[in-house]
This record gives sequence, structure tokens and C-alpha cells, in this order.
Amino acid sequence: MPKTRLIGAWAIALAGFLGVIYWPGLHGGFFFDDEPSILLAEGIRITSLSLDSLHQAWLSGGAGPSGRPIAQLSFALNYFFSGFNPFVFKATNLAIHLINGGLVFAIARLLLTAAQPLARQRDLLMTSATVAALWLLHPIQLLPVLLVVQRMTTLSALFLLAAVWLHIQGRQRGGLPCVLMLLPAWLLLWPLSFLSKETGVLFPVFVLVWELILHRSSQGRLDRFARVFATLAGICAVVVMAYMLSPRAQWLWAGFEMRSFSLIERLLTEGRVLWFYLGLMVLPQLEAFGLYHDDIAVSTGWLSPWTTLPALLGLAALVWLAWWLRRRAPLVSFGIAWFFVGHALESTVLPLELVHEHRNYLPLFGVLLAGGWGLLQSLQSKGERKTMGVALALAALAYFPFVTALRSNQFSNDGLRTQIEAQHHRNSPRAQYEAGRVLAGLPDAASGNSPTYSFALRHYQIAGELDPAFKMGWLGMIHLSCQAGRTPPEAWVTELAHRLQSTPFAPGDRTVLYSLKEMADAGTICLNRSEIDRIFAAALANPGVGPGVAAMLHSWHADYLWLHEKDMPAARAALATSLKLNPGNPSNRLKWAQLIYLDGERDAARQLLLVLRDQNLTSEEQNTLKELLATYTIAKP
Repeated sequence: MPKTRLIGAWAIALAGFLGVIYWPGLHGGFFFDDEPSILLAEGIRITSLSLDSLHQAWLSGGAGPSGRPIAQLSFALNYFFSGFNPFVFKATNLAIHLINGGLVFAIARLLLTAAQPLARQRDLLMTSATVAALWLLHPIQLLPVLLVVQRMTTLSALFLLAAVWLHIQGRQRGGLPCVLMLLPAWLLLWPLSFLSKETGVLFPVFVLVWELILHRSSQGRLDRFARVFATLAGICAVVVMAYMLSPRAQWLWAGFEMRSFSLIERLLTEGRVLWFYLGLMVLPQLEAFGLYHDDIAVSTGWLSPWTTLPALLGLAALVWLAWWLRRRAPLVSFGIAWFFVGHALESTVLPLELVHEHRNYLPLFGVLLAGGWGLLQSLQSKGERKTMGVALALAALAYFPFVTALRSNQFSNDGLRTQIEAQHHRNSPRAQYEAGRVLAGLPDAASGNSPTYSFALRHYQIAGELDPAFKMGWLGMIHLSCQAGRTPPEAWVTELAHRLQSTPFAPGDRTVLYSLKEMADAGTICLNRSEIDRIFAAALANPGVGPGVAAMLHSWHADYLWLHEKDMPAARAALATSLKLNPGNPSNRLKWAQLIYLDGERDAARQLLLVLRDQNLTSEEQNTLKELLATYTIAKP
């Protein structure tokens, strides 16, 4: 069979196999960060493909400094053609993952061929196909496919991998083809990668390690392009470090004020986390995987826990090994370097959560590439070494998709997913909370005497006991009690208020106040006004709540006072405080116009509404504005 037909047949078979494995998981729903980035993102609910609608989708993102507009556009297109159908969203993710697998195959083949130019084409093809298949089928890749919002990760990887492939191809060919390939790689694909997710900024670093290790090895020296590139990269690194150490970067480090760990503690912990990731890659075990890994202890010192120092020394040994192998086995050296580069942004100094599996979407390629070099060596040998290499590859090709299939089935519905994760991660507050939340949504939970109520309550209680800074479990207990017709104990409200005021105010803690406001407006929570006022006051008294978040909390409190309590003076006072903290917020200014109109200040309300016609409002707010203008019979000049 001709080589191209063989590759095509392999690709079709692999795509079909991947579809079968992921089929149960594709029928699961939205979960975790899907809600704020997709379900609650008003901008992606487009009803046409007009430029205004696409611009609205472009601006709809709230994740990361860039807003990740390319990913948001893809979500908007999914919504336009299928509404909020999670199957379609997840199937789109799977299609992107397949395309990325093709790019992994193409890059692996380029790198393996350059590293072993005298190897038989059949062996090179088999090794490249094995690397790509393992990368596609590995269970650590499941969340980037089935957690819809992680399309940000897979889209960024798509453009980055395509840019890397073009850069390598261009540099190997030289001349005019080099220029024609480098231009789209650097001027088009790199920006697209960054605008999908900020990890795309690492593209020059991936390329740099290729230039310094593999291209140098194949050429025997660093050519002029590589020397200039390395010099520019060094200058950029110095500039970035100088900026991060300057007062201008205070906004970046301020994120640690909302975390339960410091910068030093994060760096110490990430040493252990990287070995945890490597363990998941090399010998994946079903019970070790999970959406949440907050059961991994924070390292508070070199020997607390004791594995911290050995983990860091082990990473240093890996760096030394990559340096030592740069001439002896450059492809292995490059694979190790690729793994570290892939984690350079999310697993180092930034004040992000400590552990997430999707951060390994690209780094996994480096580990598999190093293994692919070993497989290629065994295929070119004879006897036991060849048998061992082929046997290990076949075992991985059988075992990895088996674990992935089990995980996919687990993600087929929320009940199964959350209960299994709570069992596998008994010390994870978030896993326990999610298990309780899903149970609390079942009809039986409305009866205080039902087992479902008891199980949900127990999950919430465990979540609160595991983490003294965790708040959602206490709100869940209060809501569950109200739902069952019981009056929640005063101690629960006191504990929730205490935690909101006295423990670090994490980004997710805003959800507690927003949910409380929504529950009160919907009449599904039985707290009285003094209790709800006390909870909001406690959060606002937290020293970690900055002006921007405080403005948000005052605005939500105003919603409660206006819509639920019908106390217009109190609502005006809360909203006025919010506008004082953030005077340019158009949403709150629209809300203010409604409040003062209802309070009799109609001329001031009309003037403000006229000004707001040119402000950046969501489509829902724009409709509200139009209705108000029509109601007040104001014609646009």
C-alpha cells in the first residue's frame, strides 16, 4: 500500500476509535468553568453572523488578560448553529483534538527523521504514528475535550503546533520557502494561538529549544539565524524579568492576596506537582485523575511535606539530564525541554490554582517524543531489545485508551462523574461540594427525611471540614435546608459570614455572593434580610476584597435590596457606593437610571439613558435600554 494511503487509513481508523472511546462523554453536560465562560457569557448568544454579532462575541470573554476572543468566537458559532447543545460543543472539541493529533504526527515525523536520517521509512512512520496515537488516546487529554471551556487550550495548541511545524519546515528548507513559511507562522498563527489562550506566548520558547538542541545537532553548529534569535530571546527574557520585578507588575502579584498560598509556597509545591503530572503521563491510574486536585497539600517549606526537596532535586536532575543528552540523544533532550517549556507559564510564578490536568495538553508531547526515540532505537535493533520496545508500545496503546474509555463513561452524566470523583478524591473540598450540589438538585433532596438529602448534606459538611477557607459548602447546606422546608441553624450563617470575612477571598468566592443574591430573588433561600445583609457586610469587610470586587458585591446587594426587599433608599445607597468605586461601569449606570426614575428623578434618568446608548452594554442590557427609552418616549436626536 502506498505510504500516503497507509497514513490515510491509519488516520481514519484512529479517528473512529477515538470517537467510540469518547462517545459516552460527548453526551455529558456543561460543568465547572463552562458556566461563566459560555452559559453566562451574553456575548456568545448571537442570532446572526453579522459583523456586530461577531464583534460582540469577540468581546464576550472574561478569562485571561486577552479575553481569549478566538475561543469565544468558536463558542458563539456553536451557539448560532446548535444553541447550548453540549454534545455539539464537545464534538467540536474532539474534532480540534483530532486535528492537533495530525499536527503532532507531522511534527514527530519531522523531528524523528532529522534525528535519525538513516532510519528506515517504515520505522519512522510507525514511531511517529505511535507517538500521535498515544498523544490522542492518553487519559490526561480527556478534560481538554470534554470540559468545553478548555477549547481555549486546544485551539491555542492547534495554532501553536501549526506554527511550530511551519517554522521547522521553513528552517530545514531555507531560502524563499523558509521566508514563506516563517511569515504565517510568526505573523498569523502565533497571534491566533495567543488570542485563544495566553499560553500561546510560549511559541518562541518552543522554537528556541528546537533551534538550540535539534537544529544545532543536525547542522553541527548554531547558524546566524539561531544566534540572532537566541540573542533577541535573551534580551526579551531580561526585559520581562525586569518588568515583573518592577512596581508596575504589582497587579500581577496582587493575585496571591486571593490565594491560600504565597509565591514561594507555590514554587515549592509545583515541584511536586510536576512529578505528579509525569506520573499521570507515564503510568496513568484512573483513581489519580480528576477535575479537582485541591487534595494535594501545599508545600510550606523545603521538607513540609518531606517530598518537596526530593521533588525539586529530581527536577534539577532532569534539567541536567537534558543538558547532558543534548549531543548524545538530542531528541530526548528536546523532549525534556519541551515538557518544561510547556509548564513555564502555568506551573511557575503566576498566582493561578496549583494543579490542573489540562496544563499537560502540550507538555505530554515532549514525554512521548522521548519515548518515541527509544521505540525507534528498538525498531532498528534486533532480538530482545526490539521485542521489548514493541511490547511496551503495544501495552501503552492498549492501556491508555482503556483508562480513557473508563473516564469518558464517568463523564457521561453529572451524577456519575461527581460521585466517582468524590470517592477517588475524598480529601478534595471541591470534589465533595460538587457531589453534594448535584445530589441537592435531585427531586428527592427536597425531602429532609430522604437519603438523598442526607448524602448531599454530608458532602457539603465534608467540604467545609476539609478546608477552613471553603465557603460554598456552607451556602449549599443553607440552601439545601431551606429547600427541604427546614430553618438552617444560626451557626451555619455565622460560620459562612466568618469565613467570608476572615479567610482569603478567592476568585471563586464571588460566586457565593452572586448565588446568594440569585437564590433570594428566586425565593429559594429562607434567610431573612438581616442575615443576608450580614453575609454581604462580612465579605465587604474582607481585607482581600479590592475596589473592583467590592463594587461588584455592592451592586449585587443593591439587586437584592431592590428586587427582593423593595427598599429603594437602601438599594440606591448600595448602588451609589458601587458607582463610587467603579464609576464607569455601564451596567451599573443603567441600573442607576432605573432606580432614580422609579424614585421620581425622571429628567436625570432620561439624560443618563441617552448617554448610555453609546456605551458597551450586553445585548440583554441594550434591549432593556431600548425598552426604557420607548417607555419614556425619548427619541434619539
